[in-house]
Amino acid sequence: MTNVQIPVIGQGTWKFGEDRSHADREIEALRLGLENGMSLIDTAEEYAKGGSERIVGEAIKDVRKDVFLVTKVSSKHCSYEGVLQAAESSLERLQTSYIDLYLQHWPSPQFEVAETMSAMAELVERGWVKHVGVSNFSPELMKEAQNALGKHPLVCNQVGYHLNDRAIENDVLPYCRSNGITVMGYSPFGYAPEVFGKRGFPPVGTEERALLEEIGAKHGKTAHQVALNWILRQEGVVTIPKAANIQHIRDNLNAIGWALDEKDQERIYSSFPITTGD
Repeated sequence: MTNVQIPVIGQGTWKFGEDRSHADREIEALRLGLENGMSLIDTAEEYAKGGSERIVGEAIKDVRKDVFLVTKVSSKHCSYEGVLQAAESSLERLQTSYIDLYLQHWPSPQFEVAETMSAMAELVERGWVKHVGVSNFSPELMKEAQNALGKHPLVCNQVGYHLNDRAIENDVLPYCRSNGITVMGYSPFGYAPEVFGKRGFPPVGTEERALLEEIGAKHGKTAHQVALNWILRQEGVVTIPKAANIQHIRDNLNAIGWALDEKDQERIYSSFPITTGD
């Protein structure tokens, strides 16, 4: 991502802020992650209707300079003025004067990419945003976004990426590599059923889960840690697992600092083949 170094595992905050009684626990988890080098924090204005950004703002307010902060503008706010207003509101909730990476959350059915990216470029000019990216964009839309940004590079595409959804390897990942765009994979343990309805983490008792557990046992790791490590084998890919409590943070940290061997990877490739997408 340009010349900025970011950790390969960040901290996702989807659903943070939905229940204020969990706020202290969520802040504690984020702080532990930061203390252990997980300085990338991802949020969005849509998460808990701004509640996630408020939690993140509380967690980082005294260590802001040590955090690479990512947030996202909703697709319904992607008009020129809508982007500027959304960014201003996010800055207020996050208690900061700048956003390290600002993403368009989804392609907008209402507004052209060129209009949205024009506003993104203006945010960079103002100093409110350091870097611009997108989320859930195809190669065609990424090219359109980059053309609209002009001198400002498109540095990131945040997309779903996990063992049961390797579709980005068909086109998105090669395009990003060819154009110096970082892939930030979300939902590394599979998608939430209430959102996508399918492709979750392999359940206990399945052949796929047994394989991950067997490989994990060889390395002294869990099946989930194997899945995270597998994602990070890819050059130019980082991931942002949700970590709502201290144990999640500790588990995620144990997914790095070791490597799957070639045989492990071959068995995983065979059990979790690339699909065409949906």
